[in-house]
Amino acid sequence: MTRTSQRRPPHVLTLDEMGAGDKRLHVAYVQAPMPLPPGPLVSTFFTIFVFTAGSGRGRHLESIDLRAGDVHLVPEGVEHQPLDIGDLQGWIVGVDPLLLRALGPPRLPGQSRLHGEAGPAPARSLLVRGLLCLRPGPDRRARIEQLLAEMDAELRGRNWGAEIAAHALLALLLTELMRELQEHAPTASPLLGGLVRDALAFIEAHCLEPLSLKDVAAAVGRTPSHLANAIRQETGLTVGDWLREHRMSEARRRLRDTDASVESIASQVGYADATHFIRTFRRAHGMTPREWRERRRAAP
Repeated sequence: MTRTSQRRPPHVLTLDEMGAGDKRLHVAYVQAPMPLPPGPLVSTFFTIFVFTAGSGRGRHLESIDLRAGDVHLVPEGVEHQPLDIGDLQGWIVGVDPLLLRALGPPRLPGQSRLHGEAGPAPARSLLVRGLLCLRPGPDRRARIEQLLAEMDAELRGRNWGAEIAAHALLALLLTELMRELQEHAPTASPLLGGLVRDALAFIEAHCLEPLSLKDVAAAVGRTPSHLANAIRQETGLTVGDWLREHRMSEARRRLRDTDASVESIASQVGYADATHFIRTFRRAHGMTPREWRERRRAAP
């Protein structure tokens, strides 16, 4: 009998390890070889990569090209991996999720609110799985790079209110990114049609409830097979994938921000069977929910 090799667990990367110290925001301009640990990574912070020169390859859901001019957004807790950094150079921004939540927009531009939808969703659809690869035009790219340079200067300087100023510049950066998303489709997936956008909004709003493909199809007035094909074609993921990732995103938030037991959180995010929840979480993150919580809380 052949023994199957165990999957290498991802390295959990913290803001402190990136050099942030006690700050909730870190900005650095880096060149190849970039200072990232080899192998798969899971960051405890939201990451923005802005590549200014060169090309390379990485993995995020699947192998992807990395090129000068790209802006990649990677949510906390989502596995990614540098495969071939090549001659890439550019900016890496790490943002504490609590700071991002305080500064970020309540909803992604273009996400429709369905009639009768109550309250904010637990996460923002495309940001949940990090499918966003933006490619701004020259003018916006210049503004983004200028904002990053100013943020870097504030965080490196000793001026009064430097961190407050850096947070204000981050808010302007997020605004530019959201405007780009509103005006142009993310290059990592085609422009979402109204059907898929409405379906994702419904999944987002009801992800913590018992939910099936049939339920989502009924909500948008299409057959399950038609909706499944549309979502798979436009996003590369299935309805089940989107539902799972929303639940995992909310599970990470509750593991980080509350003292609720793993069993209780499993129930809160839509899993009647805690064992199934733990197994699903481990497949997605390379560790159990309890281990993820302990590592997150042990981080400075």
